Amino acid sequence: MTGFATRRYHAREEVLAQTWYSQGEADLKGGRPAKAVDDFQTALLYSQTNAFYRLRLAQALLAANRIEEARAHLMNLWEEEPENGVVNLELGRLAMREGKISAVLRYYHNAIYGIWTDDLENTRRVARWELCRFLLDHGDRADAEAELMALAADLPEDAALHAEAGDWFLEIKDYNRALAQFHQALRLEPSLPSALAGAGEASFGLAHYEEKREDSHSAQLLEMTNLVLGIDPYQHQLSTSERSRRVMRAFQQAIERLEACAQSRGELLETPQPQTPLESVYIRIQKLRPKVREQTLRRDPDLITAAMDLVVEAETDAAASCGPAQGLDRAILLAAQRHGGA
Repeated sequence: MTGFATRRYHAREEVLAQTWYSQGEADLKGGRPAKAVDDFQTALLYSQTNAFYRLRLAQALLAANRIEEARAHLMNLWEEEPENGVVNLELGRLAMREGKISAVLRYYHNAIYGIWTDDLENTRRVARWELCRFLLDHGDRADAEAELMALAADLPEDAALHAEAGDWFLEIKDYNRALAQFHQALRLEPSLPSALAGAGEASFGLAHYEEKREDSHSAQLLEMTNLVLGIDPYQHQLSTSERSRRVMRAFQQAIERLEACAQSRGELLETPQPQTPLESVYIRIQKLRPKVREQTLRRDPDLITAAMDLVVEAETDAAASCGPAQGLDRAILLAAQRHGGA
């Protein structure tokens, strides 16, 4: 009888612990870290040795900016499991907040090579990305490059990840490794916009113009990357004047594409009651047209966004009505896709 009562008591405590833990997760997800701290502490009253609950309490304390309490909990967990990947990652992030470079390197390397219970490869990769960003932000190019090389060598067959690695190598001006990553991405996904643009940018850095003589595919690739890099208004380090000129050029190109598409279909774009997507976007693009001037664009970033949104909509509608975009029209869409549009 006593054994049954004991089991029932412990089962009841486990239910209460799980209930308070679930409430803590909900509060943390809902942006209520202080409430989550209370929830996880209550859960631990019923399940005092649960290491995962203790970790979530530490993470809630961090979110609530109760740094020293979080550090104490994390260090206790680390002393019990010095190879725990999540604990080391949280300690590394805490060291990042404080700018302690040696501690950042130690804990992040422990995390990268530590023990993870879920999604091992992805979590290790995210940890290394974070470490690379920190090192670059603190001017440590040599260590950042070493981390990037290790990361790139361990990437899966994923075009987007190889393109992202290429972007990182571009940032440190390692054009050879950048180009290798972009070529790997294009082998996996030949039309990936970020890889097309990145390959062109890396080629420019290496002065690899001879690539265009190798074969027709290389020639088309380089021609398209030239067009993308020449029309992309969101490219880094552009002057406001150059950004405005690119928007104006893309805007005019979109108008010409709409007009040519409509003419091929025998469609009148200027109509008081638009019936088709082409007619609708054309009316709106003409309404905005008087404002799309260099002087106005330079003063108004929101106007740049509005103009480019219409450009992408026009190019997309034209492609749907009249077939795939070519040349500069395709470059405009690729540039938009590169930055998450289209």
